[in-house]
Amino acid sequence: MHTSALGLTRRALIGSAGAATASIACAATMPRSGDDPWALAARIRSRIRPPSFPPGNRFSPRQFGGVADGRTLATVPIARAIQAASRAPGGGTVVLNDGVWLTGPIHLQSNVELHVADDTIVRFAHDPTLYFPPVLTRMEGNELMGISPFIYAYGAENIAITGSGVLDGQAGPDHWWHWARRQSGAGESSGARLRRLAEENVPVARRIFGPDATIRPQFIQPYRCHNVLIEGVTILRSPMWEIHPVECSNVTVRRVTISSHGPNNDGCDPESCRDVLIEDCLFDTGDDCIAIKSGRNADGRRLGVPSENIMVAGCTMADGHGGVTLGSEITGGVRNVFVERCRMDSPNLNTALRFKNNAARGGRLENIHVRDVTVGQVARAAITIDYNYGEGAKGDFTPVFDTLSIERLLVGRCQRMLDLQGFVGAPIRNILLRDTAVIRAAEPDIVSRVEGLRYDNVRRNGVAVAGPTPGGVAKAADISG
Repeated sequence: MHTSALGLTRRALIGSAGAATASIACAATMPRSGDDPWALAARIRSRIRPPSFPPGNRFSPRQFGGVADGRTLATVPIARAIQAASRAPGGGTVVLNDGVWLTGPIHLQSNVELHVADDTIVRFAHDPTLYFPPVLTRMEGNELMGISPFIYAYGAENIAITGSGVLDGQAGPDHWWHWARRQSGAGESSGARLRRLAEENVPVARRIFGPDATIRPQFIQPYRCHNVLIEGVTILRSPMWEIHPVECSNVTVRRVTISSHGPNNDGCDPESCRDVLIEDCLFDTGDDCIAIKSGRNADGRRLGVPSENIMVAGCTMADGHGGVTLGSEITGGVRNVFVERCRMDSPNLNTALRFKNNAARGGRLENIHVRDVTVGQVARAAITIDYNYGEGAKGDFTPVFDTLSIERLLVGRCQRMLDLQGFVGAPIRNILLRDTAVIRAAEPDIVSRVEGLRYDNVRRNGVAVAGPTPGGVAKAADISG
């Protein structure tokens, strides 16, 4: 079931080079000046197509001795069913149904669909030792050899997780979540050690974190995979990030329900991915609902793979920190992001649209377009672009933000409409708000170091907004260009 750490690292080096080449080739998808960005969005969407599987090739862990009684560990029977499905002509489907399946990590292989039926719960066991030997994974933008995600695939093609059943991570204050508290304890935590190793450019094969570490497993992580579908399932009680595709292409996340309120419980975090559709999902999370990422600091620069061509459509953000966020692990850059027909509404939601960058990341964020989004209420600003996140100006790399258009945004209540904070020498550029209304903003906007802020039929507290700076101006840190 497991791939050796050494073999995986060799393949990782090959995969990294291929991903970097692909990112250079896709620069042609950037829109030309004057083009309708939503025409580009339509072209991107038309080529994102989920994989399909032969209907007759169906396998059950019961064929290999599995028992769905919620007590008997079914890791091995599930792995054998996956292997059989992968070997079948054209691939196949592994069906989990009629009960509660208790398992350790599930490692998908090419041409395999994991189908969780509507009468079924898949529960992931608490024992951390079950999720080893280590696999290549990422933790907050840094690569490591560490604990396996609950559902994982490396270098696979045509994989899917489908059905209307439940995936239950069984995380809570006494399982997995308490590791977050240990990360901030005395001495060097596992997270701090990983960040240090990455900044020291220690080879990934030597960044080994075993069962004694406190880096939590992610729930679903396809790594360097092509043609990925995650559809219909409900995800509960995750240790940390729920859906985290890394360096993947042609990814569809559709009609997924996520309800998990632990620490760092992001809903869907595509990282260094290309051609991604997140559609008709419900997010009720303990952190950002959707957070688009591309690596952190030294690792992000070493890998150099942006996230690009990301579509978010028809989603509901019931709770979380940010509705749609870019960052903060954003060093590889993000471009061509399209958000439409979403609803966000929670007093606990900090901001609807949030962009996090700084002089340590130095990421380039460009060509982001939003339309037809309704926000009931958010606790802070409706739209935040903040270079002061985390390390702020403490770094040698210039953050870049260029081109955000927002059309037909309706906000009920917020602290302020805009919180835009660039740096001297690194201004935020080209922001357009059109046909937008904020019913009640309690405080003046913050607009600092912004070039090219435009309004077209925008109303704030019932008053038309005109001019470049509707409200107060905050001080911003300086950074050399």
